[in-house]
Amino acid sequence: MASSPGVYAASMRLRLSPRDVGVLVRATSRRGPTLAALAEAAAARFRDRTALVVGDRSWSFAELWRRAERLAGVWHRESLDGPRTVVVACEGAGLVVSLLAGSRLGLDVWLAHPGRVAALEHVIPDDALLVHEEDAPAWHRGPTMPAEQALARSDEEGGPLADTSRRGRLVLMTAGTTGTPVPHVARQFSVWGLRQLRSLHERIGIASTDTVLACWPLHQGNGVQLVAASLLTGATLVAAPRSRPHTRVRLLLERGATMLSGTPTQLGRLLDHLAETGETPPPVRRIVSGSEPLDARLVARLHDAWGPIVCNAYGTTETGTVTVASPDEVVAHPGTVGRAIPGTQAGIVGHPTGEQAEGRVWVRGAGRTIITDDRGRMDDGRLTILGRMPAGPDGD
Repeated sequence: MASSPGVYAASMRLRLSPRDVGVLVRATSRRGPTLAALAEAAAARFRDRTALVVGDRSWSFAELWRRAERLAGVWHRESLDGPRTVVVACEGAGLVVSLLAGSRLGLDVWLAHPGRVAALEHVIPDDALLVHEEDAPAWHRGPTMPAEQALARSDEEGGPLADTSRRGRLVLMTAGTTGTPVPHVARQFSVWGLRQLRSLHERIGIASTDTVLACWPLHQGNGVQLVAASLLTGATLVAAPRSRPHTRVRLLLERGATMLSGTPTQLGRLLDHLAETGETPPPVRRIVSGSEPLDARLVARLHDAWGPIVCNAYGTTETGTVTVASPDEVVAHPGTVGRAIPGTQAGIVGHPTGEQAEGRVWVRGAGRTIITDDRGRMDDGRLTILGRMPAGPDGD
């Protein structure tokens, strides 16, 4: 199951035909470098190819864009008497279609944890359109729409929707598990974001023939990046953020997944399930880990099950993914998160970029520079996360 360096390198290039380039340029010229532009171009490039799978339901690239256009029309006619914010607190197809519809209208779109809507009081704009899974909160004064209703309304015929010159922002939020959710504003991908997305694709090697099983919630930054990567490359995204390990194993087999993406905790639980049941690990060609430290013991277990096919990614909510360790780097340095992808930077505070040093980590991506609370070591341009900085002045 192991992949050779040559095979890995060959998979890293995003190959676009002259037609693909033309479609992307026209969509971006009309809608700016946004998710709506990626979705419109994907509908023209990939048409009836499966884009998204949630449970037993699937949607093609053409259908996702058609539904986004129709839902945008519904909102424009019935819910939005002027530019508003759209807060999307759901998962699956409801999230993807609502996100694309908001981008199509040029609105700011906030993504929130679907199970913590109550914590959004005094956080989201009072007049926002709230798309939700749970009951609509009594404190919200703006319009609301259940996610299933949004998905149903997105299948209704409607009149043509005029283009908009407005470019909304994408706002990702902390989960709020230890306090009030905090919004982090990011540009709607922008030119920096598109370049970063392409660089991420080339470092990980997502191909149009791939089916990616995503354990990440789609409302988180890693989930949004996978949605965007699918729209850019034509890969199929199988969303399974709330699934148990046995369900994920079944989806890997039934959907013929070629890539697996999740946190080390999720990957460890999957390995635990395989060990308990004695099942053969479903064949995949790439595993992408992120959001938590990936220790050497888990790397060894993953390699025993699937071979040296593990990538390790690192970034922040504000900057997106900034560094990725290739499978070869993970083999040689199991704890590393690799080198900065083109269009991003990473380093240690107080030291020149790339200099060998140890201390507080800073990263730059999506046009923003963030000083993190992580302690890291930079060695030969390669970053390793050592833990969290201690609290207080001694941690500075």
